Amino acid sequence: MRRLILFFAVAALAIFGLMPTVASAGVAKTTTLNVVHGIPALDVDVCVNGAKAITDFNPGEVAVGIKLPPGRYDLAVVAKGAPCSPALLELKDVGLWNGHNYTVVANLNASGVPNLKKFGNEVSKTEEGQARLLIRHTAAAPAVNVWADGTKLIKGTWFDWGSRAIREVPEGDYAVKATLPGHSTAVIGPVTLSLVEGTVYQVYAWGSAKAGYAFAVVPTVVGTTP
Repeated sequence: MRRLILFFAVAALAIFGLMPTVASAGVAKTTTLNVVHGIPALDVDVCVNGAKAITDFNPGEVAVGIKLPPGRYDLAVVAKGAPCSPALLELKDVGLWNGHNYTVVANLNASGVPNLKKFGNEVSKTEEGQARLLIRHTAAAPAVNVWADGTKLIKGTWFDWGSRAIREVPEGDYAVKATLPGHSTAVIGPVTLSLVEGTVYQVYAWGSAKAGYAFAVVPTVVGTTP
């Protein structure tokens, strides 16, 4: 993970030919980016503005807390070892703004088609003793329910592809799973999440019925602008 973060940051700085600018108050201007690989059976490289930023990025891996100069970026996903153009997936002229936290997810949409999507993250402060779960459905799957320690955090038939839910919970260990509505048998998980006070945990459901499903987790310390 450290290799991914350092490679991404160094590559981005090289692309722009500068270090992050400094505000008059002496605080560096940065945006924070996370990247999630949620496409089964495909090893990829990630390009920023036509240059390799992450190489040998495997399904289920995440890159967390990448600090970049704010601005507009062209992001592309290519097959492992392939040049940055033509891209398998791309987002053009993506705005990543100062003080904000974003996640870009390579995933399969509800029809199983590869997709690249940017999310903004709620990372404002939590109450004392609380952690935040930010749960997103980015799998080629129907609507699901999400459970923690036998209690439904998300129920009904509304939580389908592209949906999100935010839940504040006491810090601690939780067994998390996803089920089809009306059922208790897990289709994803269960996995144990150890949640720490003052942290938001982005939980991404990814995968497909053919390849199987899993959760990818991106932890972020709270307190910055969402």
